[in-house]
Amino acid sequence: MKKVSIHFYTCMLFILTTPACLKQSSFANNIYKSIDSVVSIKNLKKLHYTGEFELIQKKMSIEAVVVANDESNNLYKTISVQDSTAGILILLDGVSLYQTYPIGSVLRIQLKDLILTDYRRMIQIAAAIDTSSGSMQVTGIPSPLFEKHILVIKDEPVIRPIPVSYKNLHDSLQGRLIKISNVEFASADTNLTYADKKNKIGASRALRFCTGGTVYLRTSGYADFAGIKLPSGNGDLVGVYSVYNSEKQVFIRDTSDILLKNKRCTGAAWLKN
Repeated sequence: MKKVSIHFYTCMLFILTTPACLKQSSFANNIYKSIDSVVSIKNLKKLHYTGEFELIQKKMSIEAVVVANDESNNLYKTISVQDSTAGILILLDGVSLYQTYPIGSVLRIQLKDLILTDYRRMIQIAAAIDTSSGSMQVTGIPSPLFEKHILVIKDEPVIRPIPVSYKNLHDSLQGRLIKISNVEFASADTNLTYADKKNKIGASRALRFCTGGTVYLRTSGYADFAGIKLPSGNGDLVGVYSVYNSEKQVFIRDTSDILLKNKRCTGAAWLKN
């Protein structure tokens, strides 16, 4: 994949003009290879190099179902979509996205002029990158361009999460709706809330598998349920798998995604955590 240097590209009005405007002295890996008009998310993500960003210059699209949105405010200006192969985050510079893209909506997303990038290894699709400050600033697709890039095709009435054990939590599940079982919050966390709602500070709470292993429930301080106390029992959790560098994370759509009503587990495997 060829890396192209882009110099002196002026985009004062990039929010209302081009969604893939790259600021002065920035770099992008431009995608030149011919790809079918509809590409799987799995194959799309193969075009991305961690820590880099790739400007998509070929006309191609993905078709995927919305599995999470901003209805509970746990996601901000973002939706998570998946097809049968993988999942990915779509950054959208708008609010109340759930009204236009409710969970279960099947979307056709035109990718030309958009950008593949990642935040702390979590892969996402964005519209603009600004590196002029020395760090990467990412902007979602501007709301005037939603209709240009996103078409709602139909509704998917049933979305079945993928049952996953701890040992099978890996990057290929990023952005996908998963189900983990026989888990519980660390005893030290059971007196805490999902996040700090008062100060609007997000939090990662340790979820431990009785068979060994830990994944972290990530919750925004702006989430509607941020101030609710964590359940103390054991059971199942449905959520979207994500990562933050090497940390395995999951985020929920609302508290109905958590069913921890069984007795807490004990035993040698638990003591290893």
